[in-house]
Amino acid sequence: MYLGIDPGRQKFGWALTEENGAFCASGIVQADELELFARIVAEAPEKLIDWRIEGEVPLGFRVRKVFCGDGTGHAAYLETLLAWQLDAELVQETNTTLEARDLYWKLHRPTGLRRLVPVSLLVPPRCIDDLAAYCILRRALSE
Repeated sequence: MYLGIDPGRQKFGWALTEENGAFCASGIVQADELELFARIVAEAPEKLIDWRIEGEVPLGFRVRKVFCGDGTGHAAYLETLLAWQLDAELVQETNTTLEARDLYWKLHRPTGLRRLVPVSLLVPPRCIDDLAAYCILRRALSE
């Protein structure tokens, strides 16, 4: 399994994929819980279910590699991940928020009158940092 992280000052998004890049699960965590998050990823990754927003967290897996976006505050994230002996590397995250917005509307098709509005004008009703993490992960796996 691979883990992607979209770092931020207040919160960060995470996404989990299978070896072939297929989406498994994603979620959002407050930035002050980074140390706990890293420990869980290193020791008991199935507990990521506590922060899950999309998908399903499989049981009994290990995170093979972590891909962290190179944006806001990435140095602290990378340092924490490496301190827990997680194999981590930086990935350019330019435009991943825009990609995540499009992805949100592909996963959650607009209904009612929203169907008539171009998707590019719609704003997702929730934070999409987790989907930005998935975009970072897809970018890393396609290189």
